[in-house]
Amino acid sequence: MKTKFVSYYRVSTKMQSLDGLGIAAQKDAVLGYVEKQNGEMLGQFSEVESGAKNDRPQLTAALALCKKTKAILLVARLDRLSRDAAFLISLQKSEVTFCCVDTPECDKFTVSLFAILAQRERELIGQRTRLALQAAKKRGVVLGTKTPDRQVRLMCAASTQAKEEFQEKVRPIVREIQNAGCTTLQEIANCLNARGVSTRRNGGKWHPATVKRVMA
Repeated sequence: MKTKFVSYYRVSTKMQSLDGLGIAAQKDAVLGYVEKQNGEMLGQFSEVESGAKNDRPQLTAALALCKKTKAILLVARLDRLSRDAAFLISLQKSEVTFCCVDTPECDKFTVSLFAILAQRERELIGQRTRLALQAAKKRGVVLGTKTPDRQVRLMCAASTQAKEEFQEKVRPIVREIQNAGCTTLQEIANCLNARGVSTRRNGGKWHPATVKRVMA
């Protein structure tokens, strides 16, 4: 019987939600893990919310599905659940089993330690952000914009264009690999990794899901 999974993805800003930054990378990591485990994905949930806030309807829905189906809650990184120690420790006491792709050794018995580290990281991020804003003000940088909607549209358009340009560059390589006899998504991903071809985001590794996205 296949192991059942329910995935949860989170980004912290609306801009990341609009252009897919962050969510796509999380999905690649999670789907790659499920495939390696020969598992079954029962549902995928995502939302835009700060890691410091814990009133998240999509996460609640994911947890409910896990409880109903006895599935494992799967996230790309522990901080995608939360950076609040108390919230993570409450998960430790729940009936839901969860797994983090980047730290599979983190389970309900060790989550308290990882939770404290995650909360400390949240505090450090806040400190670094405040210091960066203060330094920018001293340099005379005008913070904010009078046309935020336009700026978001421009950034989304730029992200879409960059994605399309990357896909156009990779597709000929994929066709060459197919002509050599490698036809499955996994075989193509293996060949791309062997050739040292990086994915568009963070120079990451190829998985069948990322290959399928480029071919589509």
